[in-house]
Amino acid sequence: MPPVTERTVDWLFDALGKLYGSHWRRRCAENGWGQQVEGQWACFDANGDWLGALGHLTTVHIQCGLITLNERAEEAVSLGNTAFPPDSPVLFAKACRLRPEPLGLPSLEAAWKSVQERAFSGKPYLHPGVAAAALHVDMTAMRSATYAQLEQHRKTFGHYYASNNRECVVERAARGESLRPLAAIESDDRLSPASLAERASLEAAKHKAQDEFGSAMTADQGISMMRGLLRGGATS
Repeated sequence: MPPVTERTVDWLFDALGKLYGSHWRRRCAENGWGQQVEGQWACFDANGDWLGALGHLTTVHIQCGLITLNERAEEAVSLGNTAFPPDSPVLFAKACRLRPEPLGLPSLEAAWKSVQERAFSGKPYLHPGVAAAALHVDMTAMRSATYAQLEQHRKTFGHYYASNNRECVVERAARGESLRPLAAIESDDRLSPASLAERASLEAAKHKAQDEFGSAMTADQGISMMRGLLRGGATS
């Protein structure tokens, strides 16, 4: 991802001006971010404060920060309050936590919905990144989870999808790493009919074994048990 440059900061100032209007110009004048030009204050990073505070970030971080500020502004307006710009570039930097959308990933809400659809109806994952984070979720347990338990599954998924965790999907995508090796789940449309049939039979065997021999049994144990019973039936 491109690093933050003077041009990035210029673009950011323009975006903040559009978001906050006169409040942004007043904030710039109070902090010396710019100079007086023909009786009006022109906002720009005159002293390099913003570039110094944001230079360790990338343009995607800046986009994420603006999305966060826009959401906060919308919430303030909906409550009848005034949205104010950040007091300092450091405070803005704190709002620049990476988010899925600027990286081409589904939002956290859309990703979690995709996980639920996969668990309950077998639909393909919305994105390889969703599949990668879903590897950390117990899909079998989700099917019988209470609302409280389902919320815990959601938190687990969120931790591995979009959080401050360096190994979460969003962080890995930002570093340009491939998500597919960790996903390790084939899309249904790439499987042959024979493979789909085999997977369906194994899933059925797993659920039947769990029903007959207890829910504490793991998927592999259930399938092994069913195969043993089938072999025994074939030789009897």
